[in-house]
Amino acid sequence: MSKPKEFSHMTKDKLMTYTFVALLALAIITIISWWGIVAINVTTGEEMGWPLGLALLGNVLIAVGISVGIDALLSKVAVDSPLNVMSAAVFGLVVALSYSLGLPTMRVTEVLPLLAPEAFIYVALITTIGMILFKKIGGLKGRKFVNPAAAAKLLVLAPSLATLLLPKEHLPGVADSLGIPSLAGPIGYGVGPLGNNGLASFVTYLAGCFASPTATIPAVVTENDVFSLLFLQKFHGWPGGASSLAVIIVGIALFAVARRYIKWRITASYLATVVLMSVLLHFAYPGGDLLLRLMFELFIGSSIFLAFFMATDSATTPLTYLGQVIFGVGLGTLTVLIQVFMNFFGGSILALVIMNLTSPLLDNVGKLHPRTEKAKPKLPKSKQFATVTVTECIRCGACMRACCMRLSPILVKQAFDKGNLKAARKLQANLCDACGNCNFVCPSRIDLKGTMLRAKAALRTKL
Repeated sequence: MSKPKEFSHMTKDKLMTYTFVALLALAIITIISWWGIVAINVTTGEEMGWPLGLALLGNVLIAVGISVGIDALLSKVAVDSPLNVMSAAVFGLVVALSYSLGLPTMRVTEVLPLLAPEAFIYVALITTIGMILFKKIGGLKGRKFVNPAAAAKLLVLAPSLATLLLPKEHLPGVADSLGIPSLAGPIGYGVGPLGNNGLASFVTYLAGCFASPTATIPAVVTENDVFSLLFLQKFHGWPGGASSLAVIIVGIALFAVARRYIKWRITASYLATVVLMSVLLHFAYPGGDLLLRLMFELFIGSSIFLAFFMATDSATTPLTYLGQVIFGVGLGTLTVLIQVFMNFFGGSILALVIMNLTSPLLDNVGKLHPRTEKAKPKLPKSKQFATVTVTECIRCGACMRACCMRLSPILVKQAFDKGNLKAARKLQANLCDACGNCNFVCPSRIDLKGTMLRAKAALRTKL
């Protein structure tokens, strides 16, 4: 029996397991709170579709089942597709929790099935396309360029994007009580269904959109009503963000458990940017209510869930701390602009795909400056492993912060594997001191130290 090897306690499978448990907790919370809630046809008063909680349970089982099934099948038939059950299960949960369910009482048209069993077809389609096209095939080049769940959802929605982004009923006409009020103007609390200058039209819309189908919408929607809907419990939209409070609690708990390996700086910079953008828009459109705009932009289900559980996807986001902050700022800015000026209230998912494409550039922003003197960085707690399983890089960037010489081991490996010694020299691979910290912290158990030493030797030989 080989001698046990010592590494950081974190592995890729353990990180995926923690994420799966966090997402499953949100799914269970929403299933319970939505159990027995049935959409109502506003014309006939009849119940429509399956109860929302049961519909979400079906979506979860379908998405996770298809994801794990495809992952297992491809691991059997494709040599370059290793079995990664937990990663596939996490992907399935993200798809299920980011597919909108529930019909708002003020709906004009139904672009996509928002009720079961029709919604099951779309969830299955998004899951299949995401797993095969964006997660498996997209990862063959060594990295995924877009979030698989977000990209697959946009691809499936492509035939309806014109309706989602620029539909007639999204125009800022408050005279039509069924229209969706525009954020490109003051929003606030007024008197009556439309209020003064339409200021109350937006809160009336929120109540009609997110309240329980069986609830009676009050003639005057108060600040407490809006807070309860947006922060505590919504009955329409992304199930993962049905309770913003639950997302925040579960998300922070996950960040605390895996803080070295989850890019929480993206979430922090995203939320800060959304707050700043909301303040700027408040002053750009005077006369509205700042707190109302803040609550909407922060706590709409697609925004809060994406901030904690999709924007932090390691594989499609920058490696460096500064790159992550810029990514979060860009994501927050685009999200607010899309929601305000295109009236696409799920604009965060489009913004995420756009920012994902900037990640290769942001990897080069904020890289640590190598030093010639060795330092001892703080390392996570260690654990002995009898067997070691090597997986593909998850792009957590932990090796870059653990290097005693402040090098970028994963970037050196990428350059050396491509035979690009010029890039390896620019990254100063020759300064490697063979401390082994990069191997120790790597959750994928990649032999970064060995690659660094080979690159160092190759640079010496070339000289």
